[in-house]
Amino acid sequence: MKTRVSAHWHGRLREFGPVVRAESWGRVLFASNSLSSEERRVEHALMACRRASGTVARRRLASIVAPYFGGAKTEFCRTRKLGWARYYSDFDLASPELSTSLVLKAPAANGEKGVLYTAFEYNLMRLLAHSDAKRLLSEYIVIGASSWSPTDYAVMANFAGLSDDPLFLGISNVSDIEAYRIAAPAVRPLPLMASDWIDPRSYSPKPHSAREIDFLMVANFSRFKRHWLLFRALRRMSPKVRVAILGIATPERSADTLHAEARAFGVKQDLEIRTNLSIEEVAEYQSNSRVSLLLSRREGSCVATAESLFADSPVGMMHDAHIGSKAYINSATGMLLAYGDLSRQLGAFLERSGEFRSREWAEANITAHRSAGRLNQILKEHAAATGRPWTQDLAPMCWRYVPRYLHTEDESRLRPAVDDMAERLGVRLKAFTYRPTA
Repeated sequence: MKTRVSAHWHGRLREFGPVVRAESWGRVLFASNSLSSEERRVEHALMACRRASGTVARRRLASIVAPYFGGAKTEFCRTRKLGWARYYSDFDLASPELSTSLVLKAPAANGEKGVLYTAFEYNLMRLLAHSDAKRLLSEYIVIGASSWSPTDYAVMANFAGLSDDPLFLGISNVSDIEAYRIAAPAVRPLPLMASDWIDPRSYSPKPHSAREIDFLMVANFSRFKRHWLLFRALRRMSPKVRVAILGIATPERSADTLHAEARAFGVKQDLEIRTNLSIEEVAEYQSNSRVSLLLSRREGSCVATAESLFADSPVGMMHDAHIGSKAYINSATGMLLAYGDLSRQLGAFLERSGEFRSREWAEANITAHRSAGRLNQILKEHAAATGRPWTQDLAPMCWRYVPRYLHTEDESRLRPAVDDMAERLGVRLKAFTYRPTA
């Protein structure tokens, strides 16, 4: 059964837009006569969970979804495949293999569970669609990673009732910790973001005086990245300012598109715009830049922020951004920018960019080694609380475009568990391969 998002819902979404006040959602969810079936009512409630932030609205939503996360109807969303349609159309749910996934721990004969890390929501849905998830979860704890804040609550609901252990879901914003409590006990938020897993050894920062790029923007070319804010500021700055933009093109927006937009804004600088670079090449640019910029209004944790900090490049971000790594911006690491006279702010930021201590702060607070220790401790305490053995720690991981083992020898050590998972449980992991957009 393939569930489609109703035309009514899309109409309401267009009416209220991406940022909706809680009372508006109350009218949509509780006063709409269209919510006639249970499936539609639950579908809409899960969608509303992503946007309703008011206390009253969230309390009423919690009363609706509670039976589907931990009550008598935990099979409901999964058996009716609520929320599956968009993953078939947008994320190739027909593929049975999990990308961006690692086995961090093998299960043991003493009943000790293994640990599978998988990012992001589409891989969690592939796991449900192509394997006996209940059998897998009897042997493995699953660690998920969210790609956006807030994430898709329908994905969470599809995991309800599969295991006595929760789905441990990494957050994309500190605010998610409280927001995800509505999905208990099926989901337990992890106080770790994808941007908390950077290995400092991957970056070799140049001395600030030797850096050749003034402003660097690492962002895909989608509209939500708001390159136009940079272009608007640049038209009032010196033509000698050196700017590099690195990203992944989309079918609608290419490097030529960005060059045309820059010209339309009156940008006088000779912009360097490059697409589809390797992670190693991106790291070289980050280590050769005086300032890094992230101008989105909303997204997930944004790994590029942490990468820039380890490259010792301070980061500028908009003051009203809902981005997880905004929590990293402080007097040592960068600036929060206002919309008024952005050119003046960027000029001042560039002028004092050598005063920041971005890498020093990042090494003390957000390394992959530190995060691996936190995750290991959380799962160890969970094992103790549930009366299960814990004799083997996790293999530490890092993010290097995709999740990887911090120690290369762990890949061969855990290969037998990966093969066994494929042969016996039907869960196959594959290396992520980026395919550039034509």
